[in-house]
Amino acid sequence: MKKLLAILLALTLVIGLAACGAKTEDETTEPTSTEEVTEEITEAPTDEVTEPTDEDESTEAPDESKEDASEDETKEEETTEEEKKEFNSTDAKEVVEFYNAARKATNPAPKGHQTMALSGEITGDGVIGVLLSVLQPAAEKALSNNSKDTDWIPAHDHDDILPSDVTSAKATTKDGVTTVELKFKDQVDGPDTSKGPVERGISTLGSIDSALSEMGAEITEGRDTVKLTYTDAYLTAKIKDGKIIGGTWHYLVKINVGNAKGKLGVSLTLKNIKAAVDYKVVI
Repeated sequence: MKKLLAILLALTLVIGLAACGAKTEDETTEPTSTEEVTEEITEAPTDEVTEPTDEDESTEAPDESKEDASEDETKEEETTEEEKKEFNSTDAKEVVEFYNAARKATNPAPKGHQTMALSGEITGDGVIGVLLSVLQPAAEKALSNNSKDTDWIPAHDHDDILPSDVTSAKATTKDGVTTVELKFKDQVDGPDTSKGPVERGISTLGSIDSALSEMGAEITEGRDTVKLTYTDAYLTAKIKDGKIIGGTWHYLVKINVGNAKGKLGVSLTLKNIKAAVDYKVVI
């Protein structure tokens, strides 16, 4: 019995060892099959890599992108054309540049009319004030004679308007016509004109001699006591296809003579003489 048990135990051991040996062999052979699988896997991607390199497929994608880019460029061009037609802005630099370009391009200009008129009464100290009120009709007539038809845009041959010349700027487009509105800073001159915002935007009367001559007057002494103040200066211009087709240009010039001698029909001693001339061009 003991022998039989010993034999059975021995057989069990042998079978166990055989089983362990079989497992070891299987485990050692698996890497071989893995190598084969690796080779197969390596070959498979080779086929997959060659598929994207097909000439037909590689050329189709760039063509589509070119078409898309071409469409985008066309849309941008159309948008740019629309922006040119529909110019709306309150940026002083943009609006001023737009107007400057139109002013230069408008030649010949549409027919218009210039008017000059006294705004209020001519006043002065003492007896001269009474005398000036009598002579005022003569000044009004002189200004009326300088009201005339025009075939030019105000300040068309002057320096460009600067963005710093204006207090406000606006451009709006409707039905293909852009309306530009510019309001200018005041300009103060002595007896001679200067290059200021009103001179660049609308033009001025020039020197005091020119200003007074518009009223039929002249300064003979004390010219340096004269001051001209240009105020309420603005323009509203209608622009189509880059050219001015109409508008209004305006300013009020206040004339002040401190102490001088001059003529207004007769020789006068002028003290604290004040007058204002309203200037307007309508096209």
